[in-house]
Parts: sequence; structure tokens; C-alpha cells
Amino acid sequence: MSNPNAPPQQPPQGQQQQQWGQPQQQWGQPQQQWAPPQGQWGPPQGQYQQYPPQGGPPPPQQGDQQRGYPQQPQQQWGPPPPQGYQQQWGPPQGGYPQQQQQWGPPQQSYPPQQQWGAPPPQNYQQPQGYQQGPPPQQPWGAPAPPQAGYQQPPQQAWGSTSAAGPAAAPSLGFIAGQKAPGYDPSADVEIIRKACKGFNTDEKALISTIVKLNPLQIESINQKYMGDTRKNLVSLLEDKTRGSLEDGLCALARGPLNFHVFLVERATKGMGTKEKYLDLALLGRSNADMNAMKTAFKAKYGRTLESTVADDLSGSEKRMYEMVTSATRTEDSAGVNPQHVSAEVKALHAATEGRIGTDETEVSRIFVKNNDATLAAIAREYERTYHMPVETLIKKEFSGHQEDALLYILRGVLDKAKRDAELIEGTMKGLGTRDEELAFRLVTAHWIQGAIPAIKAAYQKTYGKDLVSRVRGETSGDFERLLLAILNK
Repeated sequence: MSNPNAPPQQPPQGQQQQQWGQPQQQWGQPQQQWAPPQGQWGPPQGQYQQYPPQGGPPPPQQGDQQRGYPQQPQQQWGPPPPQGYQQQWGPPQGGYPQQQQQWGPPQQSYPPQQQWGAPPPQNYQQPQGYQQGPPPQQPWGAPAPPQAGYQQPPQQAWGSTSAAGPAAAPSLGFIAGQKAPGYDPSADVEIIRKACKGFNTDEKALISTIVKLNPLQIESINQKYMGDTRKNLVSLLEDKTRGSLEDGLCALARGPLNFHVFLVERATKGMGTKEKYLDLALLGRSNADMNAMKTAFKAKYGRTLESTVADDLSGSEKRMYEMVTSATRTEDSAGVNPQHVSAEVKALHAATEGRIGTDETEVSRIFVKNNDATLAAIAREYERTYHMPVETLIKKEFSGHQEDALLYILRGVLDKAKRDAELIEGTMKGLGTRDEELAFRLVTAHWIQGAIPAIKAAYQKTYGKDLVSRVRGETSGDFERLLLAILNK
């Protein structure tokens, strides 16, 4: 476990708090050099954050952050923005420079912004990011570097947890019944009702209205529609749409919490387990989000999420998911303890190459119980010590769904944007497109501000082609229109 006794350090008075999750570099500004800060290890700064609702002030700090993919802190390129600056996602005015960032370690070191782990002020609000590129190499013993992928800023403490470090709040959209402050859903509800009135459905109006909404606005519309009609919005969309368009629109209309609860049921219902949906719904979730899902699942289906998942699995795979659904992973706020990392590296070797056979449960524990910053440090130190990438190790020692699940966790820690770009490409590769899975993956990314642009950039870099064009070539009709609306939002 990470060292929970290391006290966090506050930045010197007047020093600008580093904002994790802003773009990987500020174009045209000189780069700085970063030496590892002097001080104690503390909790990382990076976690996920959703965008604030349109038409009103940001939602309350407590319980308002989307954290579907917990990570170690974001890398910041260039100096921090001035006090009070709010970063907007998307390319700078005039577009990006022609020279693109290459995959691999950045060609500069980090600026000395502050002590690692210093918490933000109580009411601090900052933008989140979703960036691509593997983490840079650094000398062992220095604080973990900012991590590639989409993230959100530190959460306020939320209740209690058995894991080390203050507990994060549930992600944006993971608190049942939470409305969007300052947003009046009446006009959008009326558009949806008119689009579904009569025998002919106005699919274009449904797409343009629902895609633009953030998680709290979706919940506001659901409550408004239920109050006006005593009917469920998802049921209306199921009646008025069909096929892949129905899958995508209903996923959006459910909102993050109810969609991920639905995804667990979808993964385990019927013959066989849909492992990809189980991974998408559960892996990498914060303790707070997992507990919120367990409560919502029991309320909707009358049985526990833990037993539903466990009954569909067996052996070491079942034991791995029992750890996942126990919601006892180390909080990201606990940071990285280098002594713990060294011990976990030895434990990982002892469970794999250091013995005959593989201790699958011990490997699963290392991947599931450690926070993302620690797992990234374990991966770097394992390769440095034993001269084998951890991804190669997993492919050598595992097979089937457990291999896929461990690689999903590992790749999300090292480069979330690239991982998701590859998974999206996988839904379109070969004969036929897995439309439902494609829609679900894009909808999940759509709820995290900055995720879609980063996935598009990672896709272009990895495959040398445009993701929008790729999706356009694999889909048609209203379903194509829905996915392109998500990609171009």
C-alpha cells in the first residue's frame, strides 16, 4: 500500500497552483526545465473532471467530477497560466502548428512548478484534460511524471474509505438526481417531445438536442420529462427509434451513472459474458464511482452488482473482479511511495517470471489495488530492473479476458488516448462494424471534456488517417449522423 503518513505540502505563498489537465504545451512559449522537487511525496494532482453545465455556473465541487478513468497527474508543458485562467479545450486560434508532437517521451524536462501532492485551495476549480503520449522517462526516486490521457483535478474528501488517502468525490453524473445549476430543460424537453410526436420521428432534432447536453443537463431533462409525462425518456426513445441509432441515443439519455449500470447488466445478461462491456463499465473506476454504481444497480435490478458480476465469471478472473467491485483501490490522493513501488516490482516478478507458473491473483492485486500513478511507476521500474516491458510480461503470462483486462488497465495508465483510439478502431476493423460497441465507446468518451479531441489526435498519429472519415466510411444514415455529431462537437 502507498504510504498514507507522508504529509502533503502546500506551495509557497503566492505561487501559482499547477493545473493538471491543461494542454500538453502552450504554443510559442519557451519550455522550462524541471528538476524533481525537494520535499516529500504527496498525493498527485490529476484526476478526471467533466465540463460544467451549459447556461449556468459550474456544479458544486463535492460530487461533481467525472472520474471514469483515474490516472496519475497530467503533464504540463510550458509555464502555468495566470491566476484565474480557465483553459478551453480545443486547438488554439489559427489551428495547431504544422509540427505535431511525436509519440514518446517529450523532448524537454518538467518546470519546477510546485511540490508534488500539494492540495488545491478548498474551493479550487480547474479545467481537466485528456492528453496523449506516453509518460517521459525520469530517474527513479523522483516524483511520478504527469500522465498521458484525460484526467480531472483533485477532489474534495468524500466520506470515508479503507484505502490510503482522502477519498475522491463521485464523478460528474454519478450522483443520482443531481441537476444542472442554472439550466432550464423546458425548451429542450419540448423539442424532444415534438420530434417524437406522431408517426414520423425527427431524428435530426433528437440528435442535435441530446448530443449537446452534458451529464447534469441530461439528468435535468430526465427529471423534467418524467415530471411532465410520468414516462421515462429512455422508454420514449426506445419506442421512437430503432437499431444502432436507438443504442446510441439511449446511451446518451441515460447519463453516466445509469449508462454504466446498464452496461454491467448488458455485459452479464443472457448466454456468455460480454467482457469488453464489463471492462468498459468497471475497470479504472474510483472507489466513489464504484460505490455509486453498486447502489444504483441494486436499486434498479434488485440484486447486487458484485454478485451479478461474480456469477458470470470463474477462477482467477472472478477473483480479479471481486477486487475491482470491492471499491478498495488506493486513492489517487495517496500519491506514490518509492519504497512501495520497489516492493510491488519484486512482488510482480515473483508472481510471474520468478516462479514456475503464474500467480494470477497476485498480479491482479497489483493492477487493481494500486492507484494509477503508482502502477505507472511500477511499470517503469519493472522494465528498468528486469529489462522487459510490463505489457510484454502480461502477454507472456496471461491469455483470454484476464489478459485483455490487465492490458486495458495498463494502457490506460500509460496512454489513455492511444488506448481508446485503438479500441475504437477495433470495432471497425475487419468484416463488419460492431455498431453498438462503437457507439458505447464514443458516448463514454463524449462525457469527458477533451477526450474526443485527444482520441482523434491519437488515432491520426497511430493509423495515419482521420477518425471522422473512418467512422463516416463504416456507418450510414442517422447512426452516422449521431456519431459524427459526437466526434465534431
